[in-house]
Amino acid sequence: MTFNMRFSTSILSLVLLLLAAAAATLVAPAYLGSERALQHEIRLGYERDQRALNGLLQSQFSYIEQIIGELSRITSLKTALQRDDFEQVSHIIDRFLASNGGQQVDALVVENSAGDKYVGSSASLLSLSLPLEQLSERYVAPGVWSSLDARVDATDYALLRLSLPVTSEEDGEVVGLLHCFVLLNDNFWIINRLQQLFGSEAIYLSEGATILDKLVYNSDMKMDEKSHAPLSDGLNMRGDSIVREHRFQIDQSKNYNVRSVLPNNAYRDLQQAYVSHLSYALLLVAILGVLTMLAIRKLTRGALSHLTLYAEQVPETGTPRPFTGAQFQEFARVGSAVERMLLRIRERDKLLSSIVDNAPDVIFIKGLDRRYQLVSKQFADTLAVPATKVLGALDEDLLAGEVLRRAQETDMQVLESGQPLQFESIFGEGSESKTFLVSKFPIFDDYGEATSIGCIAADITAMKRVQQELDLAHQVVAATKEAIIVLDERKGVLTANRAFQAMCGSDEQGSQAVLDRFMFAHPQVRDHLYGRDAWQGECALSRADGESLPVLVSISHLPNTDGVKRSAILFSDISNLKMAERKLEQLALYDALTGLPNRSQFYQRLDKQLAHSPNHTAILFIDIDNFKVINDTHGHSQGDALLRQVADRLRTCVQAKDTVARLGGDEFTVILAEVGDRAQAERIAKRILHVLHEPYELDSTHCFSSASIGIALGVESGKNSETLLNNADLAMYEAKMNGRNAVYFFDPDINARHQRRHLLEEGLREAIAGAQLFLQYQPRFDICAKQVLAAEALVRWNHPKQGVISPGEFIPIAEESELIVEIGRFVLNEACCEAAALYRDGYEILISVNLSPRQLRDRDLLRDIHDALSRYDLPPRLLEFEITETYVMENIEQFIPILTQIRELGVRLAVDDFGTGYSSLMYLKKLPVNTVKIDHSFIHDVPGDVDDENLVRAIISMSHNLRLRVVAEGVETAEQLQFLRELHCDEIQGFLLGRPGSTDQLRRLSRPSLIAP
Repeated sequence: MTFNMRFSTSILSLVLLLLAAAAATLVAPAYLGSERALQHEIRLGYERDQRALNGLLQSQFSYIEQIIGELSRITSLKTALQRDDFEQVSHIIDRFLASNGGQQVDALVVENSAGDKYVGSSASLLSLSLPLEQLSERYVAPGVWSSLDARVDATDYALLRLSLPVTSEEDGEVVGLLHCFVLLNDNFWIINRLQQLFGSEAIYLSEGATILDKLVYNSDMKMDEKSHAPLSDGLNMRGDSIVREHRFQIDQSKNYNVRSVLPNNAYRDLQQAYVSHLSYALLLVAILGVLTMLAIRKLTRGALSHLTLYAEQVPETGTPRPFTGAQFQEFARVGSAVERMLLRIRERDKLLSSIVDNAPDVIFIKGLDRRYQLVSKQFADTLAVPATKVLGALDEDLLAGEVLRRAQETDMQVLESGQPLQFESIFGEGSESKTFLVSKFPIFDDYGEATSIGCIAADITAMKRVQQELDLAHQVVAATKEAIIVLDERKGVLTANRAFQAMCGSDEQGSQAVLDRFMFAHPQVRDHLYGRDAWQGECALSRADGESLPVLVSISHLPNTDGVKRSAILFSDISNLKMAERKLEQLALYDALTGLPNRSQFYQRLDKQLAHSPNHTAILFIDIDNFKVINDTHGHSQGDALLRQVADRLRTCVQAKDTVARLGGDEFTVILAEVGDRAQAERIAKRILHVLHEPYELDSTHCFSSASIGIALGVESGKNSETLLNNADLAMYEAKMNGRNAVYFFDPDINARHQRRHLLEEGLREAIAGAQLFLQYQPRFDICAKQVLAAEALVRWNHPKQGVISPGEFIPIAEESELIVEIGRFVLNEACCEAAALYRDGYEILISVNLSPRQLRDRDLLRDIHDALSRYDLPPRLLEFEITETYVMENIEQFIPILTQIRELGVRLAVDDFGTGYSSLMYLKKLPVNTVKIDHSFIHDVPGDVDDENLVRAIISMSHNLRLRVVAEGVETAEQLQFLRELHCDEIQGFLLGRPGSTDQLRRLSRPSLIAP
């Protein structure tokens, strides 16, 4: 229903409103001024009290720190700690807590140099069982107050802790630590001092939204404790009360809030006084306005009605009819003026509509009420809303999120400054988002007052994308270490980056000469430049100084967008890769410790011998008895010396046509060529037993050992090298089982080893289902040996009858029986569970899990990884998989896709035991790995072994060139650690800093992150 009001009635109402507004305007400034003055005074009081609060608490806690410092310097306390006399310590601490100086201290924990502790508590903590010993173990900076939180019986407690060292007076050595605790919950002296300072009706001490203590004198002033949200500016006037929120911090503690409630009597009296005066003024205005308008209404009612009728009958389109029939000359002139104004408005509307609707930019005008008065078709299309629904709508009806906030913020800036404003704004999300260059400006009336806000926005999405791509391409080309040049269709250089000139060893002019010589020396490069397909290959670049540099050349043809053909050539310096690859290839076939052929070389020679004369070939599998005992007793260096002597003695027992090899550890093999019968092989084996049984000279000590030898004949085992070696291994194991220092020939009836393996396999199936497996974690430290960066998860088997079974015994069985997939799934879930628990406790430690070759072939591997990360809410960056170098390198093309998918999950990858297999640097470059772990066998003899030093240096240099992190395994001495530091190795792992243990060990060795997850 539409209500139409007469003009005279409107004038009457308008006059009344204006008179009322005038009265209110006269009264309001005085009221507002008084209100601002009152608010200013309240704000000054708030700031004054904040300074007083800071000074009060700082002085109190400085006093506590002073008396605790005096306590730490008491001679009797130092003597008691040095003597571990905790009875005397307890007497001193209890006497201090009972004194006036200890009234403000809730608890003291005294710790001697051995880590033993005594806990002394004041009467305020008698009813609480706070874990003060555990809290004192958390790391805090000495000499400063810091915050600690504890949860006891579902209640959160906040404490302030100060730790001071107790030093000996003779030599200044730290003999103990003194930990002082002040409990903020229900702390009488703190809340009482705050009440005395503020004089409030109610006062609350809180941490965030948690109330620690309160004191309420007037229940009417009590606050809602469930909604304890912080105040934005520290003050809030609610009705008859003033709520103030102060913050304080002691040294490095958290920020704590003190909220006080005071009566607001002055503001209430001010409101009552001004409301009374305003009521009288409005009543007087109403009386005068009614009398005045009655007279005006009688004189102008008819003329205004005729003029109103003409305005009401103006058509929405077309030309308005002429104005006639006015009774007064003044109203006739007004009517004619209205007619001419309507004609001009209609003409301008046509022009404006034509411009707005056909402009490619977004155009709109908003009133001061933020409602849209004019919009272009492009604006409506951008919003996907009809233009009729946009007109009259508010920003909240059409926009949301950051776009809405930015629109309101810029509107306010334009109105406040009175100046145009230009900025970029993103509208939409994802691939559908667009970037606009927005120009907003105020629209003024004839009096210079802003009446509305205009806006013109140009879509610059495509231009921004192109500019970003150009900037990024320029930065990449300029900053990359790879040399890049761009050639035109005549093979002239259009541009070259700084890396190309550095690679050529010359300036721009000299680099052109180097390029010309390179093109002349490599015609295949010129041919591919004239072709259409991309090309990559290895070449030699002759630098300006004549040095030949091996490079990997990549040719790409750029898109032909302007009719000009261009080509890009990328030169990658692979000299370090080539050098490292040659070194690895040279060292890959021989054992670094003994100089004997390694496993790979052994198999090559065995295959050759079997192909030549299988029936006259024998394999001796030799294992040094009790080598582990010797190694543990005399040390690893002496154990290595013994292995070198064993190798030398074995060489003397065979002929030049035979082969002595070291397979690893204390296992050696001998290939006997042209063996006539079993007796000949046995004579050679017994000669080896006799030689190896003689004493060994290890520095100044004599060491005795023996060997167990298994023999397999080619005439019995066939031409298969694996079968022959396995049979010799089984025979050697039989010799071990029968007392060692013996020679055994392979017998097909030997089933003891197979039976043992079978029993272990069945037991392993029960272990998976019966929770007999558990994990231990060996930490990885940064190169400074100060911070735990990661830990390797190692599976252990606690057999119910046999106890802990070595993983070296059951892991190979699991690999062969495919139980390794189930074990790997168990390890993955357990490691993710423990890593997530560490992460929740503030320890951001990467957990590394070994990934077997069979797991890489498992179709459910990716799903298992995703499920484990999701189940325990573990960030993928805290999980790493270690893959064995030898197996992956042999099947690299097969495993690259699955490894790439694992990396896409955000999980890290590491190559384990690097350097022990056939490492191809070009293949390593293809692997999507983050880390290379140097095998412990190469670390064992450094520093000292030149070959191992060169190999380790080459691996670290090559890995850093490929932007890979390097972890050194098996670090057991300080000399090894220093050697690795000099080579800038990234991380270390070994018994020097940490053996495998539980996650509690990781917590003790680590510090929690400053920012909890």
